[in-house]
Amino acid sequence: MQRGLASLIINYMKLIESKAEYIPQEEGLEGIYKQIELAGRTAYHSQDKITPTSAKDFVDRMIKSKHGAALEHGTVYLKIPIHEMRNGRLFWVNSSNIFYENNPFSKSINDRTFKISLEDNAYIVTNYRVLVENSKLDDLQYLCSPTKFHEKRYTMRFTCSRAIANELVRHRTMSFLQESTRYINYSKERHGGEITYIIPSWLENMIPPCSYNSMIADIEALDKIEDNNLRAKAAWFTSAFINAEKCYFEALNNGCTPQQARDVLPNATKTELVVTGFASDYKHLFDLRLFGKTGAPHPDMVDLMQKAQAAMQEADIWNDIMNKPSKFE
Repeated sequence: MQRGLASLIINYMKLIESKAEYIPQEEGLEGIYKQIELAGRTAYHSQDKITPTSAKDFVDRMIKSKHGAALEHGTVYLKIPIHEMRNGRLFWVNSSNIFYENNPFSKSINDRTFKISLEDNAYIVTNYRVLVENSKLDDLQYLCSPTKFHEKRYTMRFTCSRAIANELVRHRTMSFLQESTRYINYSKERHGGEITYIIPSWLENMIPPCSYNSMIADIEALDKIEDNNLRAKAAWFTSAFINAEKCYFEALNNGCTPQQARDVLPNATKTELVVTGFASDYKHLFDLRLFGKTGAPHPDMVDLMQKAQAAMQEADIWNDIMNKPSKFE
């Protein structure tokens, strides 16, 4: 190389690897509120504002502002009695399950599918947005812990590139909340004061994760890559990241808003994406994005899905997902 790549580095850009985390929902109504707040604050990068008592107020603000996307991440498990025995006769006491049976964002099953019982219950899995927007909050009196009759919903948080996030949000049966480049000003210290990029999978062996404190020393390693073609590719991509960040900050300094300045950011820009879906939704996601049942997935997606698999195996939910029927069988 005519010029060492290290000489191009400025003290802000950050390079990281993708990450997948399982986010379990705590028990009860407070657990629903906390899950909604976690997802909602991801969009505005305001997780630092979460306190032990902030969840309910956050949910109320989401309802008032009609920000329903955040509410979808609160999973609601209900056990609703439908019939009861009175003086030896079976009486219909509740028809709420009919609404959920016809709601595309809910799943309902009757326990008579599994057993003969004098009491007939409907086991409902839905989300908090469904209750709010359909005036069904009274049904929270039937809130319960998930049982074997409920299909579980799971929440994952993916740290990935914007390009990979664009592929994930195509799974429209799931719920998503994503870090917002419209509102987040990355020049602010509370947002890191820098642009963070995801290292493409094909560059992982050439560029180590690093922050500005160690970046110059780490990036100098690129000059040592013996393969001229690989070294040129690595240098070109890294230079593009540096230049994009420089243009972003210059745009802000010249009066642009974050939603204007973001137009110069590349697909490799880091984003956080909270995803909630039924176990069967995740089965379909993995069929496409890990197992490639409709064609080869992008290598960066495979890398992320492998990390998701590892996180779900550690949380002991992987088998529940894999046991769901596949649309390709």
